[in-house]
Amino acid sequence: MPTVRHGRPAWGGHLSAGLLAVLAWGCTAPHPLAYTSAVPEPARRGTTTVEVVSVAPEAGTQARLDGEVGKGHATGKGAATGAATGAAAGLMVSLQTGPFFVILAPILVPAGTLMGGAGGAVVGYAQGIPEKEAQAVKALLARDPADLSAELARKVARRLPSAGKAPAPPGSTPGLRLEVSALSWGLYGGAGSYPVADFELTTSYRVLDPQGTALLFRTFTVGGPRRPFQEWSAEEGRRLREALEATLDAAAEAVADSAFLVQDFHLSMSTTPSTCGLRPRKPGQVSLAASPLHGATPKVESLSPTLQWEAFPRREDLDHDSGRLFARISEVRYDLRIWKSVGGGPGELVYERLGFRLDPQSDPATPGEDPQPPSAAFVEHRLDCVLAPATEYLWSVRARFRLDGEERASRWSMNQAPDSRTQPAFRRWLPYRLPPARGLCVYDGIPPLRHHRFCTP
Repeated sequence: MPTVRHGRPAWGGHLSAGLLAVLAWGCTAPHPLAYTSAVPEPARRGTTTVEVVSVAPEAGTQARLDGEVGKGHATGKGAATGAATGAAAGLMVSLQTGPFFVILAPILVPAGTLMGGAGGAVVGYAQGIPEKEAQAVKALLARDPADLSAELARKVARRLPSAGKAPAPPGSTPGLRLEVSALSWGLYGGAGSYPVADFELTTSYRVLDPQGTALLFRTFTVGGPRRPFQEWSAEEGRRLREALEATLDAAAEAVADSAFLVQDFHLSMSTTPSTCGLRPRKPGQVSLAASPLHGATPKVESLSPTLQWEAFPRREDLDHDSGRLFARISEVRYDLRIWKSVGGGPGELVYERLGFRLDPQSDPATPGEDPQPPSAAFVEHRLDCVLAPATEYLWSVRARFRLDGEERASRWSMNQAPDSRTQPAFRRWLPYRLPPARGLCVYDGIPPLRHHRFCTP
């Protein structure tokens, strides 16, 4: 049966872990320019065939269901934890009173126990997943990890031509070996009286040369729609199967692109939540995406809106081009994708344009001021379809170009912080997850709940 992630750290744990995460990341993260963006040159440039093989994850790997199963069990556990915390708080307050400890402790400790227990029970009930929905979802998530990894490998092999490589014919000697594995998958979330969770898939891959030397090793997570548990288990799990198929496709593309197509450029060391990749201009990015005080979805002016984003190369690319890399770049184009939002996660892909050319534009200069430099230019594209009214959509763009005649692409644009609307209140105020060691802006694929978004009128 799928495993279940239990409980949440106490408030103090969240705060301490959050502070430690920020400090540790700031002290240990290497300079962004030191990252190797993909399989190093000239290995990926001189190789045409790749053998893709699946590697089963370690024994015991199962789907994950985030949350406490059973309202009664969650309530009891929350009450016990809250009571212990309240008793400890009452004892600590009593100790601060000095000689009055003997008088106040018998009052404050029981009072803290009762108040903490009551509060913990409320929180526990809110985080509990109804048993019926949980068991239905567990059954639908049950998959053989080896079969899942094999399916991922087949999808990666089919994606190789779009990254400029070809699957090695059976019996031939491949130029490179690409090993892939589906490490974990499942539903994450589950808090609230009406539990909602998003589907996520974590993948690892490794690229080896003919001598068996590892050239690249990565692990990353991609996400799908976010739905109530009742919807995930409805219609015999049709939506759950669709989400798994879509996230496998997204992971396969991310593996092929990140290994052989992606080219990284200058990355800011800023720790504030902001945009990775080409910045959206119209509609604008969601500023302070993780803040509880912000998160409203930007609106567009029509059902066939004009989208604008930062032109490539960006200003910071040119400012940090010490190796004159951009003198070797030509044929700049763009890829654009728009998904229908399902709870903040990507649902159906409703619009896709790949490899199309756009002319850079600049804002008109203000009289009496110098015009903006070319590096501050933007591009725009008017959708040639009609979107649904009063609907939220997710979108992302990237640049596609030739480097020394070889096809390359930047990473898909995204927010560094997840959609604040999908986060419990304590996570909005007290983020405690340590950022990936390589940094989010060089993360393979788009992590869960980090797409740009807009809403139609």
